[in-house]
Amino acid sequence: MSQESQPSRNEMRTFKEDELEELRKVYGMREAYKTWRKGSDPRENEKRLLSQLDFFPDGDKTRKCSILDVEIGNKLHIHEFEVENTEKTDRKHCRDMVIMHGYGAALGLFVRNFDGLSRVPGLKLHAIDMLGYGLSSRPKFPGTGFISSYVKRGDITVKEVNEAEDFFVDSLERWRQKRQLERFVLVAHSLGGYLGCCYALKYPERVEKLVLVSPVGVETSVFDLTRKHTDKHLHATELGPDVSKEMSADKSNPTTDNPVKTSSSFHVPDDSGNVERVPNLPKVFAFMWSCNISPFGILRTLGPMGALMSSRWSFRRFTHLKDPQDLFTFHDYFYSVFSGAGSGEYALTRILAPGVLARLPLLSRVPENLKCDSFWMYGSYDWMSKEAGQVIVRKINEKAAGVTADYSVVANAGHHLYLDNPSEFNRKVLNFLKLSS
Repeated sequence: MSQESQPSRNEMRTFKEDELEELRKVYGMREAYKTWRKGSDPRENEKRLLSQLDFFPDGDKTRKCSILDVEIGNKLHIHEFEVENTEKTDRKHCRDMVIMHGYGAALGLFVRNFDGLSRVPGLKLHAIDMLGYGLSSRPKFPGTGFISSYVKRGDITVKEVNEAEDFFVDSLERWRQKRQLERFVLVAHSLGGYLGCCYALKYPERVEKLVLVSPVGVETSVFDLTRKHTDKHLHATELGPDVSKEMSADKSNPTTDNPVKTSSSFHVPDDSGNVERVPNLPKVFAFMWSCNISPFGILRTLGPMGALMSSRWSFRRFTHLKDPQDLFTFHDYFYSVFSGAGSGEYALTRILAPGVLARLPLLSRVPENLKCDSFWMYGSYDWMSKEAGQVIVRKINEKAAGVTADYSVVANAGHHLYLDNPSEFNRKVLNFLKLSS
């Protein structure tokens, strides 16, 4: 079955609570111990996941695919899954599409999009694991030593944020050079969306069009290092929403066709895109953030309990899958990703302040400087701020010279909208690019 002909999220069979409980019993502490004890081969798990595609690994009449480790210098590589549609086309634009994941994730999360997107004649997909994630190299992240994290703790500076951004942005550029891509469409999710904007600002001549999928770091706040703040702003803290939303709310909230009466967003900014009330976080959480303690680092130290906790997330996150074996395949893949050596994950506390607010927000630097058309996408019950997305689209259209920005919400979808409703996501992306499959 092709991606475009798959039923909608409401039509697809999902696991009921009693079925989820049965899966938890099947994958209990004993199975978690086995997973942890034997270790998990991420490359084999990736191949098992990609085998859900009809054209993997041998291709079909119109498509061929390959898995690559692209050397980018300094003994580092970027991991890539490439799908090329070999049908002839006279189209001169949108020939290469780069797909970039978000925080803690990897290219496999887009497995439900590869089929639909790759049906466009002449289109070549490049799904990559960002440096420090997935199956790409995992070098030591700058400023994560004991002295930096625990002894010399202090306020994050603009320089440190820029260094964290460049860890990903410059490695993406080195990958582009090795792959000899002149220009490409960049589709990027969450933290990847934020970094995709950073790349488009630093290397504007390389990005043909930009698709931001529920990007983090749009709204401004008291944490914006580019602005001066009054004492009133510095004390504008009230108890905010639960940070665990990204892990649970996407799937626990039922969806309906009725209008949404309240926002699902983690932060709701004002009309200018500024968040006036920032979370009053527990001291333990704030301390962990200031020490750059990664949630995946905690997961790794928990041994078999970490594998069990990962399974709980997987079983909730992928309840739309119809085959329990597919569910276990997703779990094995993502546990192997989560449990890899810590690297890119440590960028989070440099780029974002506690409460998931950017230190260098996109609203403070994108509207007047973006040099390509952009498309800002959110899920209907997305925890990321759709309101901030509307603000930045409006400001780009007001201030940017010669480019336009579009905004859209994908129905029956959360923060991982490309995964929750792949057919609508694919259709909207291709419509924006003026492509047809």
